[in-house]
Amino acid sequence: MKTILEKKKSSVDLLKLMGGGKAEAVKSSLAKGHDSMLAVYKDRLTYTFILEREVASIHYDRAKEEIFFKGHNIKNMKLNGAQIGALQGIKAILTQDGRAKELLPGYEATLGKILADNR
Repeated sequence: MKTILEKKKSSVDLLKLMGGGKAEAVKSSLAKGHDSMLAVYKDRLTYTFILEREVASIHYDRAKEEIFFKGHNIKNMKLNGAQIGALQGIKAILTQDGRAKELLPGYEATLGKILADNR
């Protein structure tokens, strides 16, 4: 039974508990703002950033071939221009990050397929 004092674990906390996962500030000059974070664990990544004065996140799961934007599967969303720009813009950041570079081809293929299906 959970006590009142136990905190709910964030996705970054869970990555740390599993070992191997590490969240780091994005060092790329392509990252918007100074608060961007990228967490990579095995075949998943989460990019957290500021978009239009709000915190936003992109989560990619290579095994499931799914991309989530602010917690919602993009297959089920009508994306606006800013959201599509963010989903496209992360590719440049992944190219420059050694931990995430191997996930880039799968991310591009998944994003391309989903955007084509949503049109």
